[in-house]
Amino acid sequence: MNNVSLFGRSGNSFTVENGKFSSFSGSSDGAPRKYILPGFIDAHCHILPTGLDLAKLQLDDCKTQEDVLQAVAEWEKTMEPGAWLHAVHYDQTKFEGSKHIVCAQLDAISSTRPILLRHVNGHASIANSAALKAARVDHNTPDPDGGEFGRDDSGQLNGVLLEKAHEVVTSAMPEPSLEEMTEAILLAAQEMSKLGITAATDMMTGRWNLEKELMAYHAAAEQGSPVRFRLYVQWATVLHERKAIQPELLRELTRQMNPDLCRMEGLKVFADGAIGSATAAIHSRFRTTGGRGQLIYSEANLADILAKIDAAGWKCSVHTIGDRSTDLVMDAYEKFDDPTRHRIEHAMILSDQQIDRLANLNCHVTMQPEFLHWFGHAYRAQLEPEISSHLKRVKSCLDKGIRLSFNSDRPIVGGNPWDGIGAAVNRPEGFVISENIPLEKAIDLYTHGGADANSDLGSMGELKEGQWADYQVYDSEPKPGSSPTQVYRAGELVYDSNTVP
Repeated sequence: MNNVSLFGRSGNSFTVENGKFSSFSGSSDGAPRKYILPGFIDAHCHILPTGLDLAKLQLDDCKTQEDVLQAVAEWEKTMEPGAWLHAVHYDQTKFEGSKHIVCAQLDAISSTRPILLRHVNGHASIANSAALKAARVDHNTPDPDGGEFGRDDSGQLNGVLLEKAHEVVTSAMPEPSLEEMTEAILLAAQEMSKLGITAATDMMTGRWNLEKELMAYHAAAEQGSPVRFRLYVQWATVLHERKAIQPELLRELTRQMNPDLCRMEGLKVFADGAIGSATAAIHSRFRTTGGRGQLIYSEANLADILAKIDAAGWKCSVHTIGDRSTDLVMDAYEKFDDPTRHRIEHAMILSDQQIDRLANLNCHVTMQPEFLHWFGHAYRAQLEPEISSHLKRVKSCLDKGIRLSFNSDRPIVGGNPWDGIGAAVNRPEGFVISENIPLEKAIDLYTHGGADANSDLGSMGELKEGQWADYQVYDSEPKPGSSPTQVYRAGELVYDSNTVP
């Protein structure tokens, strides 16, 4: 390709051999006509759920309880009898008083069709009585460890499901078939490719059926997915004494994969919940509930799980949003021989002392600046201003040399990398601007940083000889608000805006 400006280096032409960059050369040919960047690497997202969610009721635009209930009622009229109504992106912090919709309101729409409204943060939901019944949950059902069934003042279930209680009910939904999973993965990959993403990491593989999901990702990769897959599998599906897949079957499933296109990268653990649902484990207290959030496991149990993962030789990735849970994760990592192999996901609330501890550990930390763009209202509703304004301390972490990457956590958000980059370069109103970073560095964290997160350094994430020719082309200088006109994976065109209907 001639007449291009290469991000981060001089020169304006390159060649590709066997799917990899083979040479770069400079020229004095004047101003470039095209610009290229490495392909974006979304190193923390949920690919299969993204594809499945595209067919569900979207509640993004609903600003009141009435908006939600009207949308659900209208959607319900179009559905086949007996099918679950699953809506996504429910967010009670948009409502007056941040009050949840409750079971009785959904029952007024239908008490026989299971209805479930999944919270935008993925850690909570609202169920009607039919959904609770399908999950065999009633007023005598005890709260699961690491979760809570919401109840009214009289002790009766109100349909609010937090953390593990949310998982109990969502697990009662019909499981997608292998074909449905494969189609959903390919659909999600095609949508991500339009945004310049050439590699993505699913952070919760094994949500339904680990064997089937691994087969679906393998099939999608072999069927020409424009996005490379890296998979972090739920830890219990591999190491739990009773729930784990047979080791021989796991080895066979992963042996069949082409590791350049799709591979299992490590194991995922949830340490706490999320801010919007007031379930992140924090040292302070939430403004709406007065509580300090939810630890998914006890301190001792979490430490045992992480030690077991490390001892088994797996890479470990831990979801921890609150500062209280992050302290516990770091306590565990500090006992490992090599913490640098592992990852911490989100780390939204960090003190100076915690940043110093992370720097000493030298583990990788992922952050999602796009959250600031979409969920600022929820953070301000739940946290005191001095805490909410300092969420996602990117510059402070970079100043201490912490290994970072930017990513989306889609389908929690739209997942356009430029939205995240823009929120990191110019943090939205309500967030301190002292944590802003330069544009070039923000792009680097969504490319080279993602390669670091996925143990792909040296093979992708930069425009260098010997790396996979995964790149995106722009007609003008790339910046927030831009869109690629073409995207290439291994030197092959996988997206062209001129051919999209």
